[in-house]
Amino acid sequence: MRGILFTGGYGPDMALAGRFLDSGDFVIAADSGLVIAEKAGIVPDLIVGDMDSLDDASILSRYPEERIKIWPRDKDYTDTELALAALADRGINDIILIGGSGGRIDHFLALRALFDRQYCPSLWLGDTSLVVAVGSGTPSSTIRISGLCDADPVSVFAAGAGPHLASGSGFHWAVDRLAWEKGEFSLSNRAETGSVDFTARSGRFFLVVPLTRAIEIERR
Repeated sequence: MRGILFTGGYGPDMALAGRFLDSGDFVIAADSGLVIAEKAGIVPDLIVGDMDSLDDASILSRYPEERIKIWPRDKDYTDTELALAALADRGINDIILIGGSGGRIDHFLALRALFDRQYCPSLWLGDTSLVVAVGSGTPSSTIRISGLCDADPVSVFAAGAGPHLASGSGFHWAVDRLAWEKGEFSLSNRAETGSVDFTARSGRFFLVVPLTRAIEIERR
């Protein structure tokens, strides 16, 4: 079973993002992620958080009490972290994070930091971008991203503990020889033929591409 985690902030156009979801997914909403889920016509299996970001807390009344876990506002965890912990408790290791774009930069950096942890999302669907995690602690070490246009940026970053070693094909600039441990990254690279193949030979990486109707992700 996969986990779908709706968090607050700006989310994607679900006409684009909906094809990444499946009817058998376990859906959890973190605080105002509930609003994004409802706009997409998706009913969460669980709602967690302190609910301080909900403009209208009365929407919780539409859900059974057993589906709602309200936490105190004075807590040392984000609502997204609480949702991830709930998914971990259920043994769900393949997670799609939806939302989290815009807003405060510290909130964005907190979401980015999740990809450095052993238990992390495998996909992150923001308002206009798609983040794909690959390598250690993710569902696969090799991916193909296709459906790209010549002008579409393809960025690659190292995440989590090293050592980091990667190989790839189809990129305009080679990613094989970057010194990832020194903080190097491949920003606004692009696909030469409309697709790229990337393998994390050691460590974890994430690739950032535009979220478009044509984009396809194949894990190997």
